[in-house]
Amino acid sequence: MPKVTVIYGEKEKTVNVATGSLLGDAIAATELPLEQPCAGRGTCGKCKVLAESGLTPPDEVELANLTPGELAVHNRLACRARVQGNVKVSLAPIVVYSNKIFRAGNRHKREKDVPLGLAIDFGTTTVAAFLTMLDNGEVVAGGAGLNQQTVYGADVISRLAAATENQVNAERLHKLALASINQAVDSLKLSPRIRQRIKRVTIVGNVAMHHMLARLPLDTLAIMPFQPHASESIPDASTLLDGIFPANAKITLPPLIGGFVGSDALACLAFFGFDAPNGPMAAIDLGTNGEVLVTDGERILTASTAAGPAFEGVDISCGSRAIDGAITKVRLNGGNFEFDTIANEPPVGLTGSGLMSIVCELRRAGVIEPSGRLVKQPLLANRIGQNDEGVSFVQLTTDGQLSLTQFDVRELQKAKGAIRAAVDILMRQLGLKAEDMQRVILTGSFGGQIDIDAVLGLGMIPPVRYEAVETTPNGAGLGAAIFLSDEGFALAESLAARAEQVELDLDADFNMRYVEALSLTPDGVS
Repeated sequence: MPKVTVIYGEKEKTVNVATGSLLGDAIAATELPLEQPCAGRGTCGKCKVLAESGLTPPDEVELANLTPGELAVHNRLACRARVQGNVKVSLAPIVVYSNKIFRAGNRHKREKDVPLGLAIDFGTTTVAAFLTMLDNGEVVAGGAGLNQQTVYGADVISRLAAATENQVNAERLHKLALASINQAVDSLKLSPRIRQRIKRVTIVGNVAMHHMLARLPLDTLAIMPFQPHASESIPDASTLLDGIFPANAKITLPPLIGGFVGSDALACLAFFGFDAPNGPMAAIDLGTNGEVLVTDGERILTASTAAGPAFEGVDISCGSRAIDGAITKVRLNGGNFEFDTIANEPPVGLTGSGLMSIVCELRRAGVIEPSGRLVKQPLLANRIGQNDEGVSFVQLTTDGQLSLTQFDVRELQKAKGAIRAAVDILMRQLGLKAEDMQRVILTGSFGGQIDIDAVLGLGMIPPVRYEAVETTPNGAGLGAAIFLSDEGFALAESLAARAEQVELDLDADFNMRYVEALSLTPDGVS
């Protein structure tokens, strides 16, 4: 059997595979990180690796996605190349930029007798770790890493499909979950002495991430009514994460709410004070699996909506993860675009926030109609055209490397429409209007850096007061930190019992509201 040797930084692993195996499957077997946002369908062209011999010749998909220079130096798409003989593969280091990364203090270094806790937000794309002082709950450090399950796709549905296909994939996804959590903890760069002081660990995540980590059956998540196999808390999860944390650390998984509303949403409820609100409020965790939480001050309604991966820059022609050079905000100045990018590096692609920003700018300029259709305007006439397939696009950079296509606008409309329809339905069930809302919190890695002007300008949320909208990236992680104490964990149990899950698929108005919410107008309806 051919040997596939995979090199990732200082790590090197070798596996034996059958002749004809996909290179991506061989890399997945090593449990080293490989991004395949499209789940290996060959549509995104982002699983590029450097390979030496032993592979089938590049097919038409690779030829379309790799430049002559990349082909010359033996870059290949892992989802297309097949193993014919012994292969050596080098993976590019995956750099994770996250506004979850911060350092709040160093009391844990000064006060060496205080026990420590770890709060883990096991997200679909990013896994964040927060170190806390257990005497008062203070968060003193934070870090993040990539969820290595992206080798099976950027979205939850692709991973569920892989896991339910066979037990090998399910076990591999579990191990990738452990590797991702370990990587996030390693990003804190804790000394062995400080690690030994960790006495409690709490891990939150959406329902699919929770079940894959907990090795729970996934079949109920793949068919209607898409409910968890079990929603109860797991007070002792030490056997699931053996070896990652100190032997005497108590590891807990808080309860789930229901449907695809997981313990990460529960943590947001705790952190944002849904247990004792001052009045009507909402929190929206913006991501591939969008979670919407609304209260009228008494009842708490929750829902999950499949916004899709556009918010993560996936399925966008020039989309990008949050890396150096990724565009986070766009301004249209005359006929030119000005970009804010991560680390102020030259632009390499659009993050979800950058996509929102550019669409809002073009909508205000009349280049995009309320229906989402791209039209020619004198201001940008020299930048608007059609590709060989007849798809309209706007050239964002003068070198032609980055463009926004009509399909990109449609992807954003679908994501935005799903969120808006969910918010509208929950508010309607509580008898709330936009003017009633005292707080609307946008959270998550994407929600924490989004442009509020674009959110309101495109109608992603109801037309609430600008001053009522706030953003924070760390709602789930900091809420998980609350659950590290006995009192906090009791709050988790209480909120889970109190929160009501709304099944949007069963709401007769959802499809109508979703179609209306595709409109790119401030009131968000056509």
